[in-house]
Parts: sequence; C-alpha cells; structure tokens
Amino acid sequence: MFSKLTTGRSNALAALAATLLMGTTMAALAQDSTPDPAEAEWLGREVTITSSSFNDHIPVGGKLTFIYDGDDQVVRVCTRTGATQRMPWRMDFSLPCNVTLTFTRGERYCTLEDVKAGNAEVLSACHRLRSHDVAMHPAAQAKGAVELHDMIVFLLKSATGKLEIAILVDSPSRVTAGGVASGTVSP
Repeated sequence: MFSKLTTGRSNALAALAATLLMGTTMAALAQDSTPDPAEAEWLGREVTITSSSFNDHIPVGGKLTFIYDGDDQVVRVCTRTGATQRMPWRMDFSLPCNVTLTFTRGERYCTLEDVKAGNAEVLSACHRLRSHDVAMHPAAQAKGAVELHDMIVFLLKSATGKLEIAILVDSPSRVTAGGVASGTVSP
C-alpha cells in the first residue's frame, strides 16, 4: 500500500512538473514571437526614402514597411513603388517582403550624424536591423552575376520623438565608400 501511495504521488508530481515546464516553455516561446519594444515603433509603418547616395540600391522616393514575422522571428522588408520614386526597386527588393532582417538591441538610438560619421564603435551601441547577402543589383564586372551586400538599418529617433531610418550597405567601416540612404517614418 505504501508503494502505491508513493507511485501515485510521484506520478502526480511528475505531471505537475511537466505542466509547469510546458507552461514555462510556452511563455518563453510567446515572448520570442513578439518584437523587441526597441523596434516596435518602426513596425507596420511606411518609410519613404528621402535621400540616397546609392540610388541603384535604395531609390529615393521608394516606400518600404518593416513587418515582424513572429514565426521566423525576423523583420521582413516590404517595398512598394512611390509616386516620386526615381528608379525601380531591383533584385531582392522587387519581390514582396523578400528581404529579411534580424534585430540587434543596442544601448540607444543613433542619430543620422552618427551613421554618416561611420564610427563602428559608436554604431555598435545602436539599435539596428541587419541582413546578409542581399542582392540589390547586377554585378558590374561579371555578366549575369549579382552583387550581394550586407545591409544594416539603423533605427533613428530624435529628441522630439521623430522616427527615421538610416541604411548602410556593406559594413560601417566602409560607410564612406558605400554611402548612406535615409528615410522618414510616416506618422
């Protein structure tokens, strides 16, 4: 009889432990499927590209929206052609929501001046989205090949709360060679 009581209790304790573990796991998964609060204000809002020193990559007048994909835990860049867009979206950006970015939480929001200065140490402390191997245009040297780039999108927030973005193509250490595109977030 003693062994039956012990077995019954251990089964009950095992079931309780499994339930608690499953609840903890489900809570962790639920937290992982929501965007970080530091990026949330930029999600679902349209951004208009207002300047670009590499118009063949990111065209002035182009529109993009960042959408959080909780299943894959990435941010998707959805583009559309704006009425004043100077060039069409090309390669990976021409397909709906084809480019994915991962969020890196920093210590603060950068300013456009920070991004243009290109100081990698300063930029490493900023909230940013990043993607590797994005095809933006055909390769200049090899016919039929595409040129792949790393892309970093810095989330900018002014002292007045105005939301903007700054895009670097390749790496912060090459910002002076690659240029900067920036855009404003619609209210």
